[in-house]
Amino acid sequence: MSDAYAEEVVDPLEQELAAERLNYSIGQMLDATDLRDEQTYHRARLARLAKYLLGHGTLAGLRVVAPDADDPEAHLTVEPGVALDRYGRLVEISSPQCIRLARWFDDRRDAELNAASHSEPRVPKDDMVAADLFLSAHSCGAAKTPAFATGPFDALDAVVSSRLAERGSLELVLRQEGGPAPIPEPANQWPGGGNAEKQLKAVLGSWDEGTENRTADGPNPLAEHVSGHDPAAIFLARIFLPIKPPSAPETRPRLQMSKRIVVDNSKRPFIFFPGKWFGREIDERPLVQP
Repeated sequence: MSDAYAEEVVDPLEQELAAERLNYSIGQMLDATDLRDEQTYHRARLARLAKYLLGHGTLAGLRVVAPDADDPEAHLTVEPGVALDRYGRLVEISSPQCIRLARWFDDRRDAELNAASHSEPRVPKDDMVAADLFLSAHSCGAAKTPAFATGPFDALDAVVSSRLAERGSLELVLRQEGGPAPIPEPANQWPGGGNAEKQLKAVLGSWDEGTENRTADGPNPLAEHVSGHDPAAIFLARIFLPIKPPSAPETRPRLQMSKRIVVDNSKRPFIFFPGKWFGREIDERPLVQP
């Protein structure tokens, strides 16, 4: 989901922003910074509302589908859908996306694959490499247009991006925790239950702004996040790839294409309102494939 000609842009919503809106006056001079601040104010207020009203996770779609048994490239498919990330930003995938798992596996280092070998209930111990699929929000500059040069430049033919495309970015991350302990999973996003006292306690304890709740890279990582990767990303699915463990003198496990790749959609955080689903048919495909 990348564009070789697109310019990646840092989103101001990833910073700690003061709730300040522009105060216009007749005769006031405005420049590009003022217009950006105007956009940022409204985006930030809407994102803050979405974050605290709805939480984060899948809103609709984004099912991860296991590769077909006879697929030599082992295409992992992510269906279209929309989610909210931990900043409250909408992240949308408008068309099916795929990851060629055979090529992805070949690009990983031996030590990484061995460290990510885990047990899975339906197969013998250490016969699977585990990886988690995450969805992140990215803004990419597009549609170049002439403009005055800014910064330490002196040019009459400078160009800037006239549009910022909001795109989702998929990342498949090996789970290398190792050891007998289970791989970390997302926590329950609906702790209030039906008891009024528990609901109130959940609300009173849900404020998570401020420096104690952030690192230099963003919000404090949750249990499912991997160190060094986007802590605002949305967890989608856990993938188990069948392998043949290395035997001396080999050091690299081999992907077993004769066995099915397991995709578990059941662990993801999601946003659910019962009233939305009255009279609606449910997609009965299993959450864990195949």
